[in-house]
Amino acid sequence: MDALSVLRRLTAFKPLLLLFMLFCAWPIVAGMYHMITHHAWMMMDIDAVLCGARTLAAGHSPYAIHPPTCAGVRPAAYVYAPQVAYLFMPFVEQFGINGARTLFQWVLLYPASLFLLWFALIRPFANIDIRWRWLAFSGLTAMTFLCANVGIVMHALVLASLLLFRRKGVVQKDLSQKDFFLSRLPFTMAVLLCSCVKPTFLCYFVLFMFDDVALWRRVFAFAWRAVVGVGVNQLMVLTDGHFGKAWQRTLHSVTLARQPGMGWFELTNLVFHVPGKSDLNWQLALGFMVVMGLAGMAIAQWGRLEEDERLLFGMGLVPLMTPRILDYDMILIAPYAALLMALVYRVGGGVFRFVLSWLFAGWMIWGVFSFILDVDGWHRTSMAMLLFGCLTVIVAGRVVAFRIITPQTGNTA
Repeated sequence: MDALSVLRRLTAFKPLLLLFMLFCAWPIVAGMYHMITHHAWMMMDIDAVLCGARTLAAGHSPYAIHPPTCAGVRPAAYVYAPQVAYLFMPFVEQFGINGARTLFQWVLLYPASLFLLWFALIRPFANIDIRWRWLAFSGLTAMTFLCANVGIVMHALVLASLLLFRRKGVVQKDLSQKDFFLSRLPFTMAVLLCSCVKPTFLCYFVLFMFDDVALWRRVFAFAWRAVVGVGVNQLMVLTDGHFGKAWQRTLHSVTLARQPGMGWFELTNLVFHVPGKSDLNWQLALGFMVVMGLAGMAIAQWGRLEEDERLLFGMGLVPLMTPRILDYDMILIAPYAALLMALVYRVGGGVFRFVLSWLFAGWMIWGVFSFILDVDGWHRTSMAMLLFGCLTVIVAGRVVAFRIITPQTGNTA
C-alpha cells in the first residue's frame, strides 16, 4: 500500500487530519514561538534596508565593514542597490526606522505572507492531496516568516500578477500573439520591478517556457523579456552612483561566501567543497539550472497539467531551480512538491508510486522528528530542497517515458 493511502486512512477522521497538519507545521510554529519568546534576532532584513536608507541619507556608505549603527535594531548586511535605499529614505525620515518597519509589516509583509500561505496550503487544487502539501510545508523554517525580507512581498506580487489577471476559461494556445502579450503584461512588469531589487527574480521569465503554447512562442516570449530584464539590471548598475562598486563587492561577498543559501550553492560548498566565488561553482550552477529547466519543460509539455496546476508548477519550480534559495523563497515550493507527488500518481505505475510516495513521506516525516529530537546532523530544510530537486528530475524522466509508451495521451501543445 502506498504512503498516501495509508495517510488517508490514518487521517480519515477530521480531528486526526488537523493533528497531522499541526505535526507538519510544528517545526515552523514551534520555531517561531521560541524565537519570539526568547527575543531572538528577527526582522533583520527589513532593518537592513531601513538602516541602509538612514546611513545613506547621512552621507555614509551602507556597505562599509563597520557602518554607523542604527539605534534599536540589529540589521543584517545591506546588499541591495543604492537606489533601493534611496527609495526607502522618505519613509525613514517621516516615521523613523521603527515606524517604517511597522508600516512595512502591516501594509506589505503580513498580507503578502497570508496570501502566499493561502495559495500554498488552503486554495483548493482538485488533484493535489492536501496531505502532500502539508508534508512539504514541514520543510520550511521559522525564519521564512520572521526575517521580514522584501522577497516575500515580491514573490506575492509576482503570484498576484498571474493569478489576478488570468483569462479564465480561455485556452492559452488559442490566444493571438497580441492577446497573449497583454495577458502577461502585469507579470512582465512585476518581474522587471522586482528584479531591480533582487536580480534573481529575472528567473521568473522561465515561466514562459512552461506555457501551453507553441514552442516558438514560448522561446520568443522568454527571450525578449530576458534581454529587457538584463538591460534593466545593467541600467541599475550604471546609475548606482558613488557607492556602486562597494555594492558589487558586498553583493558577491555576502551572497556567495557568507550566505550561500539552502540550495545548490550550499550543496556544492558543504558536500563538494567548491568555493562559492569560483568559476567552477558558477558553471555547476548553470548546469543545474539547465537540467532543472529542461526537466520542467518536459513536465509542462507532457505532464497533463491543468491550468491552475501549470501556474503552481512554474511559481514553485523557478525558486527551486535558483542556486541560492533562502528561507523566504520557499513558501511556493511546498505546493509545487505536492504537485510533483500528484504527477507521480498520474503517470507512474504501482511500484513507482509505492517507492516515491514512501520516500517522500518518510523523508519529510523524519525531518519533523529531527526537529523535535534536535538532530543536528540532518539539515531538515536543505535536505527537503534536495529531495524536491531530485524528485523533479525523476518525475520528468517518468513523464518522458510515459509519453514514449503512450504518445496518444500526451500534451501536444
